[in-house]
Amino acid sequence: MKSYAEYWAAMAVRGLLAIVAAMAALVFPQMASTILLRPFAVVMSICVLAAYGTIDSAIMLVCSFIIPRGKPGRLVLRLQGVCGAVIGALLFSLIYKQLELQVFQYLAAAQAAGLAVTEFIVARGTSEAHGAKWCYASAGIAAVSAVALIVGRNLEPRQLAWLIYGYLAVFGFNLFALAVRMLFEERNGLRETEA
Repeated sequence: MKSYAEYWAAMAVRGLLAIVAAMAALVFPQMASTILLRPFAVVMSICVLAAYGTIDSAIMLVCSFIIPRGKPGRLVLRLQGVCGAVIGALLFSLIYKQLELQVFQYLAAAQAAGLAVTEFIVARGTSEAHGAKWCYASAGIAAVSAVALIVGRNLEPRQLAWLIYGYLAVFGFNLFALAVRMLFEERNGLRETEA
């Protein structure tokens, strides 16, 4: 049976990417506190989330070919990879069309909701293979973030930037920690079978 080692390595990269995007988004709430930099902070928050979503979707598309055959998640990862790239492109287009901030929030919420569904379906296979229910945590974080983005549709730009930061930081840390743990377990499992 093919292991999930390559998949978990890609998930670690996704986690680090989310943490880096969160750190970039952390700068913008401070900018949004001044009236002159508020529009720039909003545009940069959109750019960070759009870039993260697009790159993350590309990694997810690659991951769809890494998951062992017969395990749940291959098709949904491909769909999320394509849909996430489209949403990322739409987020980038918001900068040039100067649409309302609520459109951005709805697109970001759609991306987080799609990610939650994908992570849940993939977790069915990964938690079965590893016996770990923590595989579902990423799905929960993305689902809560999707709801928060919809419910917080009247947030000020500074509050929205903090929400984006929180989502990316918590999701990224969870994904990275889970991936490192699972890589460690896979490595120890291989050592035990070789011995």
